[in-house]
Amino acid sequence: MTLQEKVFAFDGRIRFCGVLDNMGRIASGGMRPGLDSLEPDEEAQRIDVQMAVSGSMMQTASPYLGKTNFIITHRDKMILIAFPKEKGATVLVTAEPDLPLEKVKSLLIVIDENYHSA
Repeated sequence: MTLQEKVFAFDGRIRFCGVLDNMGRIASGGMRPGLDSLEPDEEAQRIDVQMAVSGSMMQTASPYLGKTNFIITHRDKMILIAFPKEKGATVLVTAEPDLPLEKVKSLLIVIDENYHSA
C-alpha cells in the first residue's frame, strides 16, 4: 500500500494526503477518490505553498526547541495537518473538522512508518 492509501485507511474523515516538495508542489498523493476539493485549484495551490513554507520556517527553531512533528490548522470546514520531512518535503493531510485531534499522534506514526523520501 502507498502512503496515501495507508493514511486514507487510517480514518474515513481524511480528505487529502499528499507529499509536497520544498516549493509546495504536490509530488505524490491527492484527494480521496469520490471527493472534491473545497477550494478552487488556484487557491489549493496557494494553501499547499503556505503549508510547505510553514513547515520549513518551523524547522529553523529545531536546534533550540527540537524538531517539528506536525503543524495543525483547524478551520470551520477542514483540518489541515502538515508533517515536515527532510529535504524540505511536507506530508500534507486534510480532514473533516470532526476528526479527533487526539488521533493526530497516531497518524504521525502511520506517516513515519510509511513515508519514504525520494
